[in-house]
Amino acid sequence: MNTDKWKSILGFVALDKYPNLPCPYCHQETLNIDESTIVSRVVSEKYKKIASPHFNLENDKRKERGIEQKELVGKMLGSNSVLGLFGAAAVIYREVVKPSYHFCKFTAFMTCVSCNDHIAVTGLAQEHTKNNTDKKQLPSLYKIDHFSVPVPMLEIPPAVPVSIQFELLGAFNFFHIDTNLSASKLRRAIEKFCSELGMKPNSLARQIKELESKYPTEASFLNTLRLVGNEGTHSDNVNEDDLLLAFDIVEEVLAIFPRLAKLERLKAPQAQLEDKFDKKKARAEAKTLEHEK
Repeated sequence: MNTDKWKSILGFVALDKYPNLPCPYCHQETLNIDESTIVSRVVSEKYKKIASPHFNLENDKRKERGIEQKELVGKMLGSNSVLGLFGAAAVIYREVVKPSYHFCKFTAFMTCVSCNDHIAVTGLAQEHTKNNTDKKQLPSLYKIDHFSVPVPMLEIPPAVPVSIQFELLGAFNFFHIDTNLSASKLRRAIEKFCSELGMKPNSLARQIKELESKYPTEASFLNTLRLVGNEGTHSDNVNEDDLLLAFDIVEEVLAIFPRLAKLERLKAPQAQLEDKFDKKKARAEAKTLEHEK
């Protein structure tokens, strides 16, 4: 799993810095925003009351920076020195000429260069508000909140049962807008994991405990993921970094399914070789046939 890629889009990103994402159709990392499809509208006052976490987080950062600047200017002016006065003037000037951005809601399509298929996306944009002090229009910054078709954050082997894939894709999609709901979907994926490995309906903790005898490593990892899922389901303390660590563990746990599929496939050639070369087995079968006569 490319953790750095997903960390790079946790905040607002300019289009020329936006990384290629895995295509949900062909699985090549050649999916990116088609600039020609972007449509944006300035957020309304009503939106601000029900805004996404990213909007509120960015607004809080701006408020904090404003408070820090005021405190800094106050200290400089309070020093009663020439350097302090010049410093305060410099800070105020930087604030005046600093590029300003306004928030917009946006929709767009992402296009895969490899298969030429598309998915729709929605999110927030910060668009540059050009004024008389700005020499040029600065690029907009984008944060995608929702992918119309979930983009896989890690490679899911084809052997993984569909029930698990469905829940994981939900966890990947909510990662971008609601981390606690993403963790809750991850817990659902663990429940499906246990069911697919033949565990009878029970509490998730007991199902994982039953797995220990056959799959101790996977059971240990699943119990850790269960704790993350419980936090997202019953509380609200799961963040993006927690989920990226959890998804890294998920990738390793999922490897059990291709391994089990391969072991099942190898049973036929194993029997073929034993029939040919296991002389004890051949003699036993011959004696059985002789006895039956």
